[in-house]
Amino acid sequence: MSLALTGIGVTSGIALGKVHRLTPGELSLPEYYLNADAVEGETERLRRAASRGQRFLTSVSERIGESGNETARELLQAHRLILRDPMLIEASCERIEQDRINAEWALAQQSEQLQDAFRRLDDDYLAQRREDLEQVVQLIQRELADQPAAVLGSQIPHRLEDTVLVAVELSPADLTILSQRRVAGLITEHGGPWSHVAILARSLEIPMVVGVHHAIELLEEGESVVLDGHYGAVLVNPDDSLERHYAEKQAASQRHRVELRQYLSRPCRTIDKQKFEILGNAELPIEFERCVDAGVSGIGLMRTEYLFLDEQMPDEQAQFRAYRKAVQILDGRPVTIRTLDAGGDKLPSALALTRGPNPALGLRGLRLSLSVTDLFCQQLRAILRASTEGPVRILLPMLTSVDEVAQARQLIAQCRESLRNEGLNLDPDLPIGGMIETPAAALNAEEMAAELDFLSIGTNDLIQYVLAIDRQDELVSHLYDPTQPGVIELLERITAAGRRHERPVTVCGELAGDERAARLLLGLGLRQFSMPPARVAAVKKSLIEADSRACRDIVTRFRADAAWRRSHRLLEELAEHGGKS
Repeated sequence: MSLALTGIGVTSGIALGKVHRLTPGELSLPEYYLNADAVEGETERLRRAASRGQRFLTSVSERIGESGNETARELLQAHRLILRDPMLIEASCERIEQDRINAEWALAQQSEQLQDAFRRLDDDYLAQRREDLEQVVQLIQRELADQPAAVLGSQIPHRLEDTVLVAVELSPADLTILSQRRVAGLITEHGGPWSHVAILARSLEIPMVVGVHHAIELLEEGESVVLDGHYGAVLVNPDDSLERHYAEKQAASQRHRVELRQYLSRPCRTIDKQKFEILGNAELPIEFERCVDAGVSGIGLMRTEYLFLDEQMPDEQAQFRAYRKAVQILDGRPVTIRTLDAGGDKLPSALALTRGPNPALGLRGLRLSLSVTDLFCQQLRAILRASTEGPVRILLPMLTSVDEVAQARQLIAQCRESLRNEGLNLDPDLPIGGMIETPAAALNAEEMAAELDFLSIGTNDLIQYVLAIDRQDELVSHLYDPTQPGVIELLERITAAGRRHERPVTVCGELAGDERAARLLLGLGLRQFSMPPARVAAVKKSLIEADSRACRDIVTRFRADAAWRRSHRLLEELAEHGGKS
């Protein structure tokens, strides 16, 4: 008998296979008081468990290899940082010493305290951090219970090509192992479309549906299943005709990916001859190389946070080498380097003392850099030095006021002058731009455009701040809507400000890499789109086949007619009538 389950599709692929349930079982987490002479041994037991967890994460990361997935590497590094955070392990050890309680109990208490703090702050970044914290705590708990994650991994079959794995939830480490074993598809009971695991699944192009309630209970081991990531559907025991239909659909999808690559070499022009530009988002050398392979005209967003993840902060020379490498790979195409965008859940451990009561709304992005000017100037000097190797632009993150721009410009000028005194011949007109990702910056786009050489729209944060939606929260993630009139109003305002001041405006958030949303941006007048290399072909095809005038008319009608807004879905209208069919 067929059964249909629904959840949230986080990748658009289709998977067919047999169900394998990953049920690690209940952990034994005892709670008891200690004698005084047992306290020291218990703290050591917890530290050893944390060390084993670190080694496990390191081993998974090493298995990825030099040419592996960088998203996976970054997420595993984030979990290693949480494991090293003194607020977790060392604070738990203090509980053991002060309350004379066992390690499992102390860790649970400390974890609950941190979770409560995150919940009270009700913040997007911390919601994401909550999920990571839970997964790291579970990793340590398994080590304490002598059921380590490494053993769990050994229970997963080595070949999963025809398997759809079902679990309550998965960690980035789990997903990395499953990817190496070529799992066909994934179903989890928990998680949202923007969780770390969902992002990683998209990066690895593994079909995945999350938020399928009671999946473990409803799906039997070995049952046939079809997973449709586009619609978030799970079809259990499909009949022959349905299974054949999806097999044909899956084959067609694979052919479509091959066909899309033909667009990589096509000129960037819409059917009404409007030129547009495709740029890349990247941070590590392999991603820059993929961007070049995809034919981008430059890098619209080079993230630099990975340089600051280790306990020891990178010096100027280490940063210079990383930026120079990117410039060399791009070979004459411009590289836009975003200065440290730390804060929220991305605060380097060396800057932990700057963490305030609500990091996501506190000292982060450019605010943080302006508060640690020695560190900021090191980065600026490294970027300026790299600019002698090829075209570079500096991008300032998380702006709220032009005063911040003025302060940053002053520091850039000081660094430029000091390097000139050292004999470097620097470009006096090196472009300095800003990320427009707060409502304050968007509402003040005119003044921002007047003070900056270019603007970049960070749609992920902008939409969340405008809608007050936590996209990690599956209870409200469905409200994350880029077509909400307030969002469109701000996007249009930024675009118009750039046009009036003759400043280039690039979109470098998730929307730019969505072939449906790209037509919305085109209709708003945007012409520069920056995205991960894997998204280039699909977006380029959508734009090449778009009519910018038709897209503009559809967006204009949507904005002007409230009744039409309620009765139509804008992105579908743009897909159907925004270009050739």
